[in-house]
Amino acid sequence: MNKAKAGLTALSLLLLVGTFVHASTIVYNNGAPNQQNGNEMTEWIQTEDFTLASTQTITDIHFWDVDQNSYAGSISWWITGDLGGDPDFGNVLASGSANAVHTATGICLFFGCEFTNDWNISALTLGPGTYHLALHNGPVTLTDRVEFYWETTDPNGTTTGLECDLTDGACYNSWFNNGQEHAFYLTGGTSTPEPGTLALLGTGVVGLAGMLRRKLGR
Repeated sequence: MNKAKAGLTALSLLLLVGTFVHASTIVYNNGAPNQQNGNEMTEWIQTEDFTLASTQTITDIHFWDVDQNSYAGSISWWITGDLGGDPDFGNVLASGSANAVHTATGICLFFGCEFTNDWNISALTLGPGTYHLALHNGPVTLTDRVEFYWETTDPNGTTTGLECDLTDGACYNSWFNNGQEHAFYLTGGTSTPEPGTLALLGTGVVGLAGMLRRKLGR
């Protein structure tokens, strides 16, 4: 085996060892859906606060909705700072339009059927404190009510949700308490190898090292 091939094999080995598996953990959980109610989020922007006790990195957003085949194909989302208990749209920490994975759970209620909504975001690291997650069905130019509801969860002792009507010129600055808690959770990612991956890497290292010895000894 010539030196060039040996070098390529060694490089491949280093790349293999440097491969990591993405593992997500829940960094905030506001609760699972209770199949009882929801708040419309096409005419409205709906928000929920969340408080972190320590520094966390958020990489994924997950929430439940109830709708009547009225998903607009995207979710407008924001994570903002807190302004006296209201979302601070003068301090938007991250935002975007997400093509959420919109998956039916098989549960239908009197006002529509339940879906999960999940998407990734660029890693956002937040220190301890209170923040707000704001959601809207589709682009903010879509303001006609289409019965797409952020589903509720059981009361959990935190501040209930806030909303603003996009047909009102005061939206973003004038928030109303809707008296409901809403189902969502946030996950964060870490680049650490899983145990099974470590074992596989170990096997690969031993095997490739033995092959190199045999080839170079010729």
